[in-house]
Amino acid sequence: MKRKATPPTARRALLRLMWQQPLVAVPFAFFFAVLFGGFPQSVLATYPIALVFSVVIGLAIWAVRWPILRNHQGLTNWWKPTLFYAGGSICSSLLAALIIHYTIRPGFLGSGQNIAIILMFTLVFGALFMGMGLAMTFYKDALERAKSDQELTLARRIQRSFLLETFPQRPRIEIHATNLSSRQVSGDFYDVVPVAGEGLLIAVADVSGKGVPAALLSSMLQASVRTQAGQEPSVSAMMERINSLVCQRSATGQFATFFLAWIDERRMRLVYTNAGHNQPVHLGASGRRLLDVGGTVVGMLEGMTWEQADVPLVTGDRVVLYTDGVTEAMNDEDEMYGEERFYQLVDRLPADLSAAAMVDEVVKDLREFLGELEPGDDVTVMALRVLEGAGPDGATRA
Repeated sequence: MKRKATPPTARRALLRLMWQQPLVAVPFAFFFAVLFGGFPQSVLATYPIALVFSVVIGLAIWAVRWPILRNHQGLTNWWKPTLFYAGGSICSSLLAALIIHYTIRPGFLGSGQNIAIILMFTLVFGALFMGMGLAMTFYKDALERAKSDQELTLARRIQRSFLLETFPQRPRIEIHATNLSSRQVSGDFYDVVPVAGEGLLIAVADVSGKGVPAALLSSMLQASVRTQAGQEPSVSAMMERINSLVCQRSATGQFATFFLAWIDERRMRLVYTNAGHNQPVHLGASGRRLLDVGGTVVGMLEGMTWEQADVPLVTGDRVVLYTDGVTEAMNDEDEMYGEERFYQLVDRLPADLSAAAMVDEVVKDLREFLGELEPGDDVTVMALRVLEGAGPDGATRA
């Protein structure tokens, strides 16, 4: 079996340690000068003894520290590095005393009093070096966390820049959406893409998992939607290409639920396909309708196909899209928000509410349900409203 090479960082730390030991030994020399008498004249005489102690203890701390830094879990299991540091410090102090006893100063441990003093101060030095070692470990952990937080904040800003805050203004369609991330980056995304003045392509997706991996796949899906916008009139064909992309590029086994729709403003029709996503609610004159035609989630199997459906849009129609961060939200009583509560909410929304107001009402009701708790998953809500004067094939609704 091959031995693992010492990491470059560890080698640099060892080199730095060896350069520092002559200075670290100075306080030890003063200590031993006081211990053996003759201070301050004997400081130079006791310096070699002090140097042996500082080098041996320093090497032990170095040898113990790097496995801890590679495997430590911050403050979660603080007692493990404490035991390592304490054991390393005490054992190395005793080893240094034995080296001195048999080389530099025979009889160093010659009397019971000297042994007792050395043991006592071994414990003191052990505690000192243990504290220094733990401080370095937790300081490094704090730096890594701060760097990670900074990178996540930057990633969040970049991701937020991809999500629309100002939506296309159309004469027949009003649309608005929002995203609330449960972490600094989100696995949800939404998009609204105007296409050659003839309509809008809308998408809402929810990538499995959370954090950076989900956000990266989410960004890739959004890029794929925008790349295909205007090139492929069939939303089912677009979904098949998206699925192929996810299957080829996602080595982590991630998948995504996806709702994709094309709003034909000339004929006032919504053509959609649903890849295992939460079923959007279409509210029209005939009541509530769930947009459930499509197929399975994307990213599971190469070569899958999806069906698509065609829904006419007339004045007053509304469509509300969402992710499972809404319906699966849990309050402090372990009660789930649920689909029925969501359906009842959208059913009682006033018909003249703007798209932005509909989104706000959903978010408001969710926050009231959660109370002081934050959502446990990413939350995305999109609302679409058909304005006055719109009807199928351009006809005006009476």
